[in-house]
Amino acid sequence: MKYFLQNLRILIAVTIIIFLFGCAGVSAPTKVGMTESEWSGYSPNKQKLLLANYKKFVVEFNKSIKNKKSAVVGSVFLEVGIHDGKVMMPPFNSLQSYNPVKFIVFKNQCRRIILQQPANKKVHTELGVCFYGNILYLDPSHYDFTKKNGSISINSSPLWLSGFAYKGISSSGYVRLNNATVEITQKEQTRRRP
Repeated sequence: MKYFLQNLRILIAVTIIIFLFGCAGVSAPTKVGMTESEWSGYSPNKQKLLLANYKKFVVEFNKSIKNKKSAVVGSVFLEVGIHDGKVMMPPFNSLQSYNPVKFIVFKNQCRRIILQQPANKKVHTELGVCFYGNILYLDPSHYDFTKKNGSISINSSPLWLSGFAYKGISSSGYVRLNNATVEITQKEQTRRRP
């Protein structure tokens, strides 16, 4: 019996160590887009609520990405470019520079766009983008459901047809765009994508 209890203790200790190493990948504050000091300012109950909201956000955002249909002729899409300014990247201690990005987002589609630090290719963050109705949403919050589509929204404009740049864009979501330039050109799919 003594031998059994000793082995059981060792097994429990190894299991706990493996669990702790598995959880060490991404900290809770990083998941929701906060600094350690911001996170520690919340009560344990509020932290649990924020993590629960984060899990719900991830499920809903992943569904919106998976539910996209292949673009068909006549589908409206946006060519978007984001550059200038700075963003927050893990561990969310300070605003950092990022490489300019260009991407396409179709109507009723959400995407994750990688923003990469120029000096270190291993440091990056993901900008959530959705194009619902006639609105481009950028930078959703990972825990505030009033900002689940995006912390900023840019309404459709006839200027999008020829291309238009919005300067000085700042957001309050996960990546916290700061003084960025967002260029938008609206187009229509003229042939079916494979």
